[in-house]
Amino acid sequence: MDFKYWEDVCEGEKLPVLRFPITLKTLVLGVCGTRDLMPYHHNPGYSKSIGNRDMFVNTMFEQALFGRFVTDWCGPESDFRETSLQMLGQLVPGDVALVKGSVKRKFREGDECRVEVGLEASNELGVAARASATLVMPSRDSGAVRPSLELKKPELEVDPQIPDFARERLGKVSPLMRGGYPVSEVQIMYWCDMVEDGNPLYIDAEYARKSRHGGVIAPPMALITWSMGRAGHSGVDANAPDVDCLERKPWPPRTGDGAGRSAMFTPPGATDTIATVSVQAYGRPLRPGDRVSSTVELLDCSPLKRTRLGLGYFQKNLNTYYNQRDEIVGTNMFTLLRYGVPEN
Repeated sequence: MDFKYWEDVCEGEKLPVLRFPITLKTLVLGVCGTRDLMPYHHNPGYSKSIGNRDMFVNTMFEQALFGRFVTDWCGPESDFRETSLQMLGQLVPGDVALVKGSVKRKFREGDECRVEVGLEASNELGVAARASATLVMPSRDSGAVRPSLELKKPELEVDPQIPDFARERLGKVSPLMRGGYPVSEVQIMYWCDMVEDGNPLYIDAEYARKSRHGGVIAPPMALITWSMGRAGHSGVDANAPDVDCLERKPWPPRTGDGAGRSAMFTPPGATDTIATVSVQAYGRPLRPGDRVSSTVELLDCSPLKRTRLGLGYFQKNLNTYYNQRDEIVGTNMFTLLRYGVPEN
């Protein structure tokens, strides 16, 4: 597969446009690819009942689509260091996602040759998502990209208007939560099938074995997927995860492994959640056989705000992801709209 050198990239360069139809099968593949069983991503009746146009693709799908779009342009010899995603609308069956991007910045940081790409995906209603990706690219002068082996937690300034109930939770880290399933080549291929990503580092074992990685690696944007719990535990209500059969209990029966998830902070009165912004940083690549665990902590919370979905709080969490050797493999600063707060 061809790849670009850093020296051949120009600021302002436009990436080839990608046209990606969103169909019912797209949403099914989204569930397969990300293991996200939250009902607004596969259940149209439920999704519409809480104010959405239809069931819609999730955060990980959009990250995967943007990741595929960028590596289609730069090739497999560049590494992602950081991505951001701002969700402005929703992509639902019947939409056609038009993905565009351009090179915003070309720079050196330490001994790395980096490029920042600005991205957006739109449908007939307008821009549905904006994103950015910071890449390290191979250089004719500096050689091949070296994997990032160390990663530190990011820091964030707290909103001076943070509610007292949220301020009390700052600095409290959840217990370590183990993902429901190990990293596997099968799941990586489902992820690639979802957005038609042909990166050979993910799907071609022979190519990957001969590469600088020495074997297949997982798409870096799939961090959240590896931390997802068991399928029978995923739902709006942890005690009744199937919205179409509320008497169905989680399966297998919950053990202490889910304690951290149930301890996640929820603002008072909030009943529903929708993701709005995700900022990820990537460290050591994940490989088949790795087992990911994560912690979550509250970084910030807005005062109560009125949104198109009603009253709610914008909550910022930090998810930190570890492999089985307790090495930080990635972080995700996640801004969530926690809504459904009753009117007074």
